[in-house]
Amino acid sequence: VQASSEYTPDDPFNLGTMYGYQNFDRAFVYNLFFVYSPPVFKGQSGFMGRALGGWTFASVFTAGSALPFELYTTTGDGQEYGAGDNVNFFGNENAIEISPTPSGHAYYNRPSGSLPVNLFKDGVDAISNFRNPILGLDTKDGGNGNLFGLPYWNLDFSIRKNILMLEHFSLEFQGVFANVLNHNQFQDPDYITGLFNPSTFGALGNGSAQEQLGGDRQIELGLRVRF
Repeated sequence: VQASSEYTPDDPFNLGTMYGYQNFDRAFVYNLFFVYSPPVFKGQSGFMGRALGGWTFASVFTAGSALPFELYTTTGDGQEYGAGDNVNFFGNENAIEISPTPSGHAYYNRPSGSLPVNLFKDGVDAISNFRNPILGLDTKDGGNGNLFGLPYWNLDFSIRKNILMLEHFSLEFQGVFANVLNHNQFQDPDYITGLFNPSTFGALGNGSAQEQLGGDRQIELGLRVRF
């Protein structure tokens, strides 16, 4: 497909300018899945057997390191090196960091400690630590991005209880908890973040709405009859 046909080299005379991290460059990914059925009271004999037997616990834990993201320039996504006009054609041009800038966490608004949440410790004031790339001075533009967003993690959990009523008849209760810890996982900054928009610089989610990956905790309850 022509999904990226509007993208052009940042500097047509030096293709190496675009060398850098790619949008799939996630260094670490970890997934853990387990199912555990306690071995006690498997036969569910008597009252204690029905109360303490027939349990099953399962969980899925996922975690990963951050992905690079594009920090737009004053013009948005073009023209800094004289290439794409940023109307019909675009590049992957990134703002250049001119001083160390604490980032990579979900920093709450200072000094109130409330929303909005920003990738940078200094919030929108961190914009003063970046500048546009300069043709002839900057030889690398960072590929998909010079900065990395947020790492992620999530824990899902399920619990089942089987109650043996008769030899060929049983009830099974189940609870499934998506994001069981209700962990708030903000999205990385999107296209709103850049030198061209100081009011939302570094904002997580989509600026005005602090979007999350995976959403809030969700609970699903179920009952199954086996016969």
